[in-house]
Amino acid sequence: MLLKIKNGLLMKQIPIKVYTKHSQETFLALFKEIGKGLLEGRELAWRLFVRDLKVSYTKSFLGIFWLFLPPVATAGLWVFLNAQEVVAINDTPMAYAGFTMIGTMLWSLFAESITKPMQRYQSAMGMMVKLNFPREALILAAVYDLLFSFLLKLIILIPVLWILGYPPTINFIPAFLVVFGLMMAGVSLGLFLSPLGLLYNDVSRALSLALPFAMYLTPVIYPLRTGGTLSMLQGINPVTPFLERARSLVGGYDFNMGAELISWCAVVFVMLVIGLVAIKIALPIIVERSGS
Repeated sequence: MLLKIKNGLLMKQIPIKVYTKHSQETFLALFKEIGKGLLEGRELAWRLFVRDLKVSYTKSFLGIFWLFLPPVATAGLWVFLNAQEVVAINDTPMAYAGFTMIGTMLWSLFAESITKPMQRYQSAMGMMVKLNFPREALILAAVYDLLFSFLLKLIILIPVLWILGYPPTINFIPAFLVVFGLMMAGVSLGLFLSPLGLLYNDVSRALSLALPFAMYLTPVIYPLRTGGTLSMLQGINPVTPFLERARSLVGGYDFNMGAELISWCAVVFVMLVIGLVAIKIALPIIVERSGS
């Protein structure tokens, strides 16, 4: 803030920020702006995370338990159906209860990761219309939400796995890193869809229909297939290598999708970059349209 003398009075001169079209900016400048926004938005992201966490569960009896009750209930249902031989799922590389519990927990985290960025932008639209702040803070707040959700899932998952005969080992550490990669895969896809999702509610409705169906095309509750259409779909599914690698580290069985995991890590990085750039360019237009 600058001070100057005018007509004998000491007056404040507020710096003027000039907005230009993104087409006139270089990609390097755009990336620098995104990085600066992420750096400057850390404190705001944390405040948004804490505030929304308190508000979300203040009027809920079960509160934060809703973050892991759905996947636990899903896993329990499939374990019961398999035990009663209503469905026959055999040859799982680890105990079926642990196999299914890990699968449903990680799938729920992936599903949350896709929808969370869009939810963050939608809930903050009114604030974005009125206030000027680093929009990247909303991305960081979404990541904080997901990390908290994952922590709660671990609080339930680790004791259950211990009871089932899978105590924590050193292999859990790389498994956590793989799960973080799975989470970022969902975030990158969510950012990629956010510009369209903020304009049309059909995107969020389509996701609510597609994600439960997609779970059954992923080896969440059954092992990897060999041969056939389902095996092909699992092979091109981005969740499969992350899910299988994390589960193999916990269950102690062989993992044979190393090339697919590396390939999808590269794809996720590219999608994350594209998603950050796309939302950076589109968000001012969306906010202006929302404000009008």
